[in-house]
Amino acid sequence: MDETKTTAGNEPELVPPHGASPDGGKPGEPDVARLVLQCAIPFFLSSMKRLEHLSGGDSLSGLLTLGILEANVRHVSRDPVLARRHAQFETPPPDETRRPISARALAASLGVPYDAVRRRVAALEAAGICVRTAKGVYVPSAVLMTEANRGALARSYLAVSQLSREIITLAPGLDLTGGVAAPPDVGPLTAPERLAARITVEYVLRFAERLVGAAGDFSRGLILLAILQHNFEPLRQDPVLTRRYGGLKRAPPDDMLAPISVLALAGVIGHPFETTRRHVNHLIGDRLCARTRGGVIAPAAALQSELAQGLMAAHLGDLQRAFGAMARLGLVFDGKQEPPAARD
Repeated sequence: MDETKTTAGNEPELVPPHGASPDGGKPGEPDVARLVLQCAIPFFLSSMKRLEHLSGGDSLSGLLTLGILEANVRHVSRDPVLARRHAQFETPPPDETRRPISARALAASLGVPYDAVRRRVAALEAAGICVRTAKGVYVPSAVLMTEANRGALARSYLAVSQLSREIITLAPGLDLTGGVAAPPDVGPLTAPERLAARITVEYVLRFAERLVGAAGDFSRGLILLAILQHNFEPLRQDPVLTRRYGGLKRAPPDDMLAPISVLALAGVIGHPFETTRRHVNHLIGDRLCARTRGGVIAPAAALQSELAQGLMAAHLGDLQRAFGAMARLGLVFDGKQEPPAARD
C-alpha cells in the first residue's frame, strides 16, 4: 500500500505539516518576515540550480529528487547520533539504511499531480539517479559521492552561511534558531556539509510546498519568486529600505519595485517564452502579479493580502526550525562561518 504522506510514524518533524501557519518569530522579536523572505528567495532559486547535475535541468525533477532524498534519510536527521555520524561528504548513510518512498506518497507530500511525478520518477530511474524497490524508490549513495555532488554540497553550505549572515546583519534582533542552543555536551563538527544539506532540504521542500499552495503550480511558483526577486532588488541594495519594508504590515510601494519583462523571466527560469507568458497571465489573473510599465510586478495589494502575510509568517517559522534543528546537532550559524574550501 502506498504511503499517504512522507512523515513516518510518530517521529517529530523539523518543520510544520502542510497547512500549518506558525507565527513568524517569537513574541518580542522584530517583525521581519518580509525581510527574511527577500533574503531567502535567492537561496531557494539557487538551490534548484544546484540540482541540475541530478535533474537534467528540469526544476520539477529536481524538486522530486529532493523529496526522494529527504524521505530516504529522514530518520537519520531525527537521530542525533546518526545525523552527526553521517555529517560529512565522505560519510553518507549507506544504501541499506535508506527508506524508499512511493511516487504516490511523493506526489501527496508536495502537492504535485501524481501522473507528473510518476513520469519524472521513471525518468530519474532510467537515468540512474534513483533505484526502484518493492516499497518505492531511493537515491543510492553512489550518486551522492560524485565530484559534481561534492561541489553542490560545498556551494549549498556556503549559501546557507551567506543566508544566515545576511539575515543576521539586516535583522540583528531576530533569533535565527527560534531560541534553540547547541547542547553543552555536543562537540564541534568538522566539514558538516552533508548534515547541513539534509536539514536545509527539508526547509526547501516546505518552501516549495507552500509555493505550490499559493501559485497552484510549481513552475508558476518559480516564476512568481523570480518576479519577486527582481522586484525587490532596489530594496536589497539599500539596507535602510530593506528594514523599513521588512515587516508584514508595510509592503514597499509599487513605484519602488523593479519590473521584469516576460522575456527576461523566461531567461532567468530557463523556460520557453510562451510557457512563461502563459504562467504570468495566470498569475495576473489570480491577482498575484500586475503589468506595469517595464514589465511585471507583485504589487503591494498582493503582498498585503491575508494569504501573502500568512505565507511569509509561516516561512519565517520554517526557517527558524531549520536553523534550530542544526543548532541541536551542534551546527550553529552565527554569520561568521568560513566556506568549506577555506577549511581545507
